Amino acid sequence: MKILIVTVSSSRTEETDSSGENLRVAFANEGHEVDKVVCKDDEGQIIEMYSSNRDRDVFIYVGGTGPSRKDVTVQSLRNISEKEMVGFGELLRSESRERFAYLSNSTLFIKDKKQIYCVPGSPDASTLVHSIITSLMGHVYHELQKE
Repeated sequence: MKILIVTVSSSRTEETDSSGENLRVAFANEGHEVDKVVCKDDEGQIIEMYSSNRDRDVFIYVGGTGPSRKDVTVQSLRNISEKEMVGFGELLRSESRERFAYLSNSTLFIKDKKQIYCVPGSPDASTLVHSIITSLMGHVYHELQKE
């Protein structure tokens, strides 16, 4: 699949983005075509990352899912989505077994037959995020394409 990882942060750069880089490497090692970019916590930039990369099958937005007033990833993407699959966030929080995971607004959106995952920016979450997305994205892709 063609995947774009978008790290949303006011402080991380391409060089300091370990969360997005961990995911990029993990998905690339599975044979997926993966690119990674960093954008600011800004609704316009967040939506532009989707709009300008419509050739992708899967978008993974890393960061901007917490309680801070700067965390606008989920609200921004909710404004353009066609459907929200809240079970993804429930699964991620449940499997994390970390109390602070329940402060994450992780979710999965669907737009134009594309999967848009919103996940925490914590480097510690990368392995679990990768595992869960890998287990689901093939099935979601199949379901979206058969329509």
